[in-house]
Amino acid sequence: MNLTGNWQGFYEYGSGYELPYFGQRVNIKASITDLNGSFTGEIEEDGSVFSVKLEATIQGFIEDGFISFVKKYPKRPIIVEHSTTINYESGSLEIEHEGIVDAQNNSIYGNWFIIETITDEFGTFENSSQGIWLLTKL
Repeated sequence: MNLTGNWQGFYEYGSGYELPYFGQRVNIKASITDLNGSFTGEIEEDGSVFSVKLEATIQGFIEDGFISFVKKYPKRPIIVEHSTTINYESGSLEIEHEGIVDAQNNSIYGNWFIIETITDEFGTFENSSQGIWLLTKL
């Protein structure tokens, strides 16, 4: 399945997020250019209190019905604890996506995850969060 074109869908906040984020769905639009199994593109999120108001780039590949890509924000979105506020810090954030290419339904979908090493006053630890995503070709 060639991915070139415009797509719409969503991602959903999953484990690693507390309320009010956990379970929230954010609508997204993507523009993808497929180059023989490798692809690049951009993703924009519809405005909401839960969306990241930055355009992200994506880069990945498809192989035998499997899709893998990294979504990269040009700044680092940080959720303010116990609120619906997202602050933006310098640096970038990369989010891994893996899933299935569903040619019959003209869709791609799967799981996303972030694994970060965090250092604070209590030491260094790994923090992980994940969720689901779906895009359907227009």
